Amino acid sequence: MSAGPIYQVINRDIADQISSGSLQAGDRLDSELKLAERYGVSRMTVRQALGELESDGLVVRRHGSGTYVSEPRSLQRRVNHLGSFHEEMGLDSKAVKTRLITQEVAVPPEAVAADLRLTAGQTATHLVRLRMLGKQAIAVQESWIPYLLVPGLARDGLTEGSLYKTLQERAGVEIRWAEQAVTAAPAVGDIAELLRLPEGSPVISIRRVSFSAGNDPIEVAQSHTLPSLPLIVRLDR
Repeated sequence: MSAGPIYQVINRDIADQISSGSLQAGDRLDSELKLAERYGVSRMTVRQALGELESDGLVVRRHGSGTYVSEPRSLQRRVNHLGSFHEEMGLDSKAVKTRLITQEVAVPPEAVAADLRLTAGQTATHLVRLRMLGKQAIAVQESWIPYLLVPGLARDGLTEGSLYKTLQERAGVEIRWAEQAVTAAPAVGDIAELLRLPEGSPVISIRRVSFSAGNDPIEVAQSHTLPSLPLIVRLDR
């Protein structure tokens, strides 16, 4: 199973070292030559990985001096690549705690059933998770997954709180691409209560439909995130 382009593998490895604290703000990375030797790739591939890390604000390259880990910045949620919530936040998996609010088998709403290509009356696993950073609730995520795809998902816990990791490790299901819509929405009902916001407060709402490599729908997800966590999207021409 492919882990993606080599430069992205290098990008994620260095990003993981930064988020885990192995590389700290101000640390100088090895030279492009040394990194190329370590990963067994060309310097051009390393340069491409470092370029993405710099675009993401994780490193800064200083002409004639080298590449350094950037100083910490305010939290942002990057949605350039599909990944677990903590990866989108640029955080170590242990930094984000997950509280499972709902875990059940149910008939999904009509729009969700259509996106999952379910027939009338077919069920799905319904999950609602609250994401916590320290003691602060930062996001509520609701997911619908076809029940027959992973029946055990409705009764067993998630691997490290990650749905993607659970799907891949337990069922061999890998999400490869997705379509998503981002809007502003008012926090009402359970969303406002879970995020500890006054009723009607603005939140960032993301609706995502995720697919396998074979273009089969795997998940319909709706997340509500604090507006203090801006979405960052990289655009290339």
